Amino acid sequence: MKDKKRQASSQLDNEETKQFLAALVESNQTRDQMTEFWNKHSMAQSVEEMMLDSKAETLTQDEHPEVMGMLPCIKGKDVLELGAGIGRFTGDIAKDAHHVTAVDFMQSFTDKNEEVNGAKFNNIDFVCADVTKLDRPQGSYDVIFSNWLLMYLSDEELEKLALKMLQWLKDDGFLFFRESCYHSSGDMKNSENPTVYRTPQMYTDLFSAVKKQLPNGDVTRLEVVTYRSVEAYAKHKQNKHQFFLVVEESILKRWKQRKFTRIS
Repeated sequence: MKDKKRQASSQLDNEETKQFLAALVESNQTRDQMTEFWNKHSMAQSVEEMMLDSKAETLTQDEHPEVMGMLPCIKGKDVLELGAGIGRFTGDIAKDAHHVTAVDFMQSFTDKNEEVNGAKFNNIDFVCADVTKLDRPQGSYDVIFSNWLLMYLSDEELEKLALKMLQWLKDDGFLFFRESCYHSSGDMKNSENPTVYRTPQMYTDLFSAVKKQLPNGDVTRLEVVTYRSVEAYAKHKQNKHQFFLVVEESILKRWKQRKFTRIS
């Protein structure tokens, strides 16, 4: 009987190992696909490449100030910018923020950002890193800002990043992100586009499912408090499916659970 139990346990362990390895291979393939995609769209480090749109120079004249205007007050704040690209928003954030950590996984974009904004501001750290592997100190940022990043992550990668972001935020901190929902928005077509086009509700559900327990027993979670479409895209491209969302940490009733978890 004991031998049968050991054999069954061994088979279960082997199956779990296979599932883990399969998930690891799939994750690596996804990152490789993303890297290949952006290698093709990073040759010139241009606004057109950032927005994947041939009319980016015209579009950004309305889109850029609108996105910055949607951002809650960041004056004197410590900001983590994820998916900073060539720094379209980095400089404007640095004007008001106490400090900015600008992260992108493309070295060419990071170098361009530092070339443009590093010469103007002394309160920016430029980091070339994959957000799926990024690690930052707990409670170190008032604001986490991202523009067109989360749609390049798989559901599993996004869930893990959401847990980390909740940990990285200071008390009363918030997350601001802008994404293409439902479908693509740029006119640069690519048959191997790896983007995941979610709905605003999918982002709302995912973030609200992320919770952590505080030392006093209270439980906090990420809660979407505002979301709205980007009017510049409605004006120029008749596209109402560009959304920004503001996410804050909210306190729930005390609940015994592990410190960082996702409720499925």
